[in-house]
Amino acid sequence: RRRRLRVGCDPESVVTRFQPAANLDALLEDASKAGRVEVAAEVVKVAKRSNNDDTGDYDKSLRVTVDERGVVAETTDYAGHIIEWGKEGQAPQAPIRTGATEAGRFDPA
Repeated sequence: RRRRLRVGCDPESVVTRFQPAANLDALLEDASKAGRVEVAAEVVKVAKRSNNDDTGDYDKSLRVTVDERGVVAETTDYAGHIIEWGKEGQAPQAPIRTGATEAGRFDPA
């Protein structure tokens, strides 16, 4: 009778392993910053064309900001929250959420 020789690796005897650097999160954040700025710029672009014409200078208030929060698409308009979320008697226009959805980076669920 011939014996079959089994070639393989015992999962308990790992020879090579990837050990993330202690500062991996900071490295990834730096490496992805330009891409996140591009996504935020697309969000702003879509938001500018998604809101109604009766919103005053809302378009001018949309911007991409990089600060302690990270990379964000935001508005500085004093009524931005009402334009985005609506209020009693005024339906939400949701331009920033629309921009994020179209950029493929937002799941409203």
